[in-house]
Amino acid sequence: MSNRLLMRLSCYFFSIVSFLGSFSTKEKIVGQQINQVCYPYLTKEQTYIYVDHTNKPVISRPFATADLFTSTGYAVVTDEKGQAAVIDKKGKIIVPFEDRYISLQVLNNQLTAIYTRETYTKNSRFWEWEWSIFSGLKTEVQRQKFEVYLLETKQVLFSEQLSTKASLPTYIATVDADHFIFNKTLYKRKGQRLSKQKNNIIHQFEPNKLLQQNGSQFAIFSIERKAPILEHLEATNQLTLEVNGKELLLTEVNKSRYYTEIPEILFNPKTKEYWIKPLFDRAFPKKIKARNETDLAYLQKVSYINTVPDYPYFILGVFDCDSWMFQWKYLAMDGTLLDHIDAPDFFVVDARARIQGPHQSELISTDAIPSNWSLEAVTKYKGFNTLFKITLKQEGQSNRYGLWNTQSKQWELQPIYRDFYWLDTERGLVALAKEDHQYVIYNYKTKKNITEDIFSYIDSSGWVTQVNEAGKEIHFYFDFSTAKAYKE
Repeated sequence: MSNRLLMRLSCYFFSIVSFLGSFSTKEKIVGQQINQVCYPYLTKEQTYIYVDHTNKPVISRPFATADLFTSTGYAVVTDEKGQAAVIDKKGKIIVPFEDRYISLQVLNNQLTAIYTRETYTKNSRFWEWEWSIFSGLKTEVQRQKFEVYLLETKQVLFSEQLSTKASLPTYIATVDADHFIFNKTLYKRKGQRLSKQKNNIIHQFEPNKLLQQNGSQFAIFSIERKAPILEHLEATNQLTLEVNGKELLLTEVNKSRYYTEIPEILFNPKTKEYWIKPLFDRAFPKKIKARNETDLAYLQKVSYINTVPDYPYFILGVFDCDSWMFQWKYLAMDGTLLDHIDAPDFFVVDARARIQGPHQSELISTDAIPSNWSLEAVTKYKGFNTLFKITLKQEGQSNRYGLWNTQSKQWELQPIYRDFYWLDTERGLVALAKEDHQYVIYNYKTKKNITEDIFSYIDSSGWVTQVNEAGKEIHFYFDFSTAKAYKE
């Protein structure tokens, strides 16, 4: 069960860009417990059965591991041999026990996608033989059979035998109630089957727009129409602009040292327009008005450009090596350069949801930081616009974490915790640890712990890890709503 739980910026600018995420109000999303009717229950024998909320057995057969049931009524279980299977809520075996990895994904509470991966050994071709002074001649190779299909109809979406080093397709992305993307293909749901609509889809943005790549050209589509919104676009990291009547060439804009197939900037050779990631929803102004020499000098050093979602601006970044942070200015749609904009809910976040703009000092003052500690990071989570996770550092000490309210300018949780993360933002549930691997479940809204139990790990799904009286780790389901532990 522990393995299953675990599955769940060099001053050069290009190394900075590779770390930043989209410039938007996109925030870290926290999962939520799914309401259950049938719960996995840990017995004294360290096996799992399924019970109802009164602990009455529903499926009495013991399993070595047992997952929660999906909203469509299926669960992955394993037996004492480590073989995996899928059962329904009556305990019926839907997918037989075999020596393989299985995971399930629900598509809009209507369909269930099943992912299976089986690793095996086979004889390699003689030109593929490998010699090592440590292990001698290696004539066998490991392969993996990876399959994805719909559980309800057995419709196969992917089935390949691949090298163990090969990249596997990612999970199915939901576009809307009836459209999904898997393995760069757009599907439309028709009953309990998925019908292919478009190929070579490499990116989804906004609720219903897609980016398609055909060779070196790109096109932007909307789900509602067959004809592209924009087409014959080219990827670029250069922009040729007009500043106060003179040409300015910006090179290596938004350049990353890491490969990504999603372009940062798209150029339309016919209209000479630039379209900027992440939304590609507006053309970058062709003419820019620099107010003074300072503006001009700034523009010449711009190395990052992005849109400000929901506001008619672009954000322009210049990285300052001395302060090791970005300096920001904004560009209106008419080409006017601005130092500030009125966009209180706009934040620059990196891939870990850490705030890169506005400057951290605008969110929390140094007076609020305890003596001998310094500010390491400010993190934004979905569901809260004034509450931020604060990370403090001190040489020779482990980081400390707290919850800061930018509206009241007060600590909601004092920065005394060794770790802190949201379990459920809607319910206000937080995992708090004053000591390493000793978490409690705290309700931010009621300002109380929901249980006195201490856990070494808490997952937002409800799975927890705890050390029992014998000093061994046990894994079981804990219902946040009722504060009930499903174990004997």
